[in-house]
Amino acid sequence: MKYVVFLIGVFCTLVSYGEDLELAEINLTYQKLLDDYARVGEKHSLAANLINFASIRKDPRLVQLTFNIQNYPKLRLDTKQKNLAFYLNAYNILSIAKVAKHWPIKKLKSLGTFLKPVWTHDVGAVCGEQMTLRKLEHEVLRKLGEPRIHFALNCASMSCPDIRLEPYLAEAIDQQLADQVKIFMSQKGKGMLIKGDGKVKLSPIFKWFAEDFDSVGGVGAFILPYLPKRGLPTGDTPWEIVGYLNYDWSVNAHLNSAEKKKINRRAKSNHHRH
Repeated sequence: MKYVVFLIGVFCTLVSYGEDLELAEINLTYQKLLDDYARVGEKHSLAANLINFASIRKDPRLVQLTFNIQNYPKLRLDTKQKNLAFYLNAYNILSIAKVAKHWPIKKLKSLGTFLKPVWTHDVGAVCGEQMTLRKLEHEVLRKLGEPRIHFALNCASMSCPDIRLEPYLAEAIDQQLADQVKIFMSQKGKGMLIKGDGKVKLSPIFKWFAEDFDSVGGVGAFILPYLPKRGLPTGDTPWEIVGYLNYDWSVNAHLNSAEKKKINRRAKSNHHRH
């Protein structure tokens, strides 16, 4: 009886915050997985939140999480904020699940080919609709008209913006996205590199998705708050974008010697097969 009363209390609390039980379970499970398997780290001189794929792949909560995402009612995503938060989480969770399923690998990209890149592979369903990472990014998230999604999406690669150590939430999404941009632009070798007075190299994300920043005045206007002030007294003298940083596609995890040997054996086996 006490347990029933407790559950009713939890439900009332969730409802009062405008959240439903299914979404609360998704966010709670995701948070627990991040707590257990994501850690601040470094690889190839780049800072990132690293994932323990060797362990997370054995955790049944990951399978349950993808199942819950698949069955969540799309009709409940009735605001832009809810769509942003839910589909950003879905993309990042399904990226983790894709790597975990094929672990160990050196790069997520290595699972694809030139004719059929990994972004076009089926990664499961979201709200009952079969998805690829490309479809999630281009046909769902980009159409929401929020350029900061590009600093929240994580395709399990070192040069990607960090996977956030908490779920995105509709009620906090604006602040979370602002924080993601700030972090990314401050990370050495990831967001930008100042090359001298008035010259800057940027992450290729700004080249690949340049048109998405038109709604906020273009890439130059978007990056200005994160650059040192140049002109006086307004500090708004334009910066010249002189190139783009190399993109490190290696997986956001450390591989041990046994995992590296397994990858090499697999590569040799595939080579002989072809």
